Amino acid sequence: MTLLNPGVLMIAGDLAGTPFLTGVRELLYQRALPRSTAHLDVVTSRLGERAGLVGAGAMVVEHLYAPERVEERLRALGV
Repeated sequence: MTLLNPGVLMIAGDLAGTPFLTGVRELLYQRALPRSTAHLDVVTSRLGERAGLVGAGAMVVEHLYAPERVEERLRALGV
């Protein structure tokens, strides 16, 4: 039985080079059930050095536009 069956495994950071990625793929295919890896993509992050900045920006947007924040702003405007 497989507990998780993701469609994509993304590896990022300093170790996300070809040798590490190849090793991860080999272990996955050796140890996981074939049905679990049939449609699994093992990829590296495309953001590279920008990953932290993009993540921080996403957190700010999520915070600013969270439903409770929007409600607070609408109340403050008297809407």
